[in-house]
Amino acid sequence: MRTHRIASGIFLAALVFINTPFAHGLADEVFAAIDERNNGLRTVNREIFENPEIAYQEVHAHEVLTDFLETQGFNVTRSAHNISTAFRAEFSNGEGRTISFNSEYDALPGLGHACGHNLIATVGVAAAIGVKEALENLGVTGKVVLLGTPAEEGLGGKVKLLEAGAYDGLDCSLMAHPGNANYGSYGKTLASWRANVTWKGVAAHAAAAPFAGKNALDGFVAAYGMAGLYRQQLMASDRIHHVVKGDNSLVANVIPEKIDSEWGSILLASGNATATNVTITQTQDYWDQNPSFMLASTYYNYLMEYFDPSKNTTTADFAISTPEEERETGGASASSDQGNVSWFVPAIQVGFPIGGSAPVHNQGFRDVAGTDFAHEQAIKAAKVLALTGLEILQNETYSKAVRAEWEEMIAEIAL
Repeated sequence: MRTHRIASGIFLAALVFINTPFAHGLADEVFAAIDERNNGLRTVNREIFENPEIAYQEVHAHEVLTDFLETQGFNVTRSAHNISTAFRAEFSNGEGRTISFNSEYDALPGLGHACGHNLIATVGVAAAIGVKEALENLGVTGKVVLLGTPAEEGLGGKVKLLEAGAYDGLDCSLMAHPGNANYGSYGKTLASWRANVTWKGVAAHAAAAPFAGKNALDGFVAAYGMAGLYRQQLMASDRIHHVVKGDNSLVANVIPEKIDSEWGSILLASGNATATNVTITQTQDYWDQNPSFMLASTYYNYLMEYFDPSKNTTTADFAISTPEEERETGGASASSDQGNVSWFVPAIQVGFPIGGSAPVHNQGFRDVAGTDFAHEQAIKAAKVLALTGLEILQNETYSKAVRAEWEEMIAEIAL
C-alpha cells in the first residue's frame, strides 16, 4: 500500500492556508456572479440533458456551451486542439498563475445522460464564471481556463487533449462529478485498459466436417472462462469486463469463423488453446487518478463553511467524509480520463450527491440528473470549486505547496 507523506514545509504551508484562506473574502461576490447567471446556466444544462450526444458527436452541446461562454465575455476557441467537439474558454487579468476546470458533456449510447455529464458541464461553466468575476472586478490576477472535454465515456477526450498540450502550463485541474448520496473531495478512480478483440478461426460445417474448422467462438469462451477463474485472485480494486459486440452473425450449425468482443482485460492464451488467431486493438487507456490532498482539503473546508450538508434539510441525509477518511478507505470504484490528467498537473474530481437510488449508468440515474435539485447541487459544487481555484491564484505559498505535494506524490507512485 502506498504511504502518504507530507513534507514539513508542505505541512506548514497548509497550516498557513487554513489560518488565512485568501478566497474567503471574495465568496459573496463570486457566488453572486454565479447566481445572477443561474437562469442561463439552467438553460445550458437542460439543452445538453434533453439532446444527448455520444462521444465525439457532441455537436449541439459544443454549440450551446461555446455560444453561452462567448456571451459571458470569455475568449473561446471552438474545436480546440484539433478535436471537433472540444473547446477552450479563457479569461485573464495580468500576470499570474493559471487554473483550469473541465466540462464533460458526452452521453451514454442508449441511456442519454445517465452519468450526469450535463451537470459536469454546468459545474465547469459556473465555476469559470465565478473565477472570471474575481479576475475582472475584484483585483485578482492570473488566468482561468475552461476546457470542454468530449468523449469521457470510453474514448478518452482528455487523453487526446493532454497529447495536444491543452494542459501544459496549468497550475491545477478541477472538476466535479454527481453521485447518489455522498459528498467527496478526495475522489480516486481506477486505471482502465480496454480493447476490441477479434478471434479468427476457420469456418466449416459443424456436422459434416467439424475437424476442418477452427472455432472462433471457442476462443472467446476460453477467454471468458479464464477471466472468470482469474477473478478470485484479483485485488479488491481490480475489475475485468467484457461484452460480445452486437454485429456478430452466428448460426447454430456453422462453426463460427469470427467473434468480435470488447474487453477490459485480455487473455492471449485463449487463442493458443483453441488454435485461433487473436487480434487486439486498444480503445482505452485510462490511468488511475491521484488527487491532490491539499486541493481536496481546501474544497472540503470551503464546502463545510458555506454549504455544510447537515445544516440544510434537503442535504442532511447525505453522507460526507473528510479527505483524511477518504484517503484511508481508498474509495476508487470507477475510471475516468481525469486520472490521466492527475499525472501531469495537480488535480481533483470532487463528488456531489443528487439523490435517487439508481447507480450511475442506469436510466434511473439519468432521470435524477435532469432534476432542478441536481442542478442546484451542481451550482453549489461550482461555487466551492471556484473558491478552491482562487486559492491557487491568490496564495503563492499555498500554490507552491500544492505543486510540491503533487510532485512528491507522483515521484513516489511512479517508482
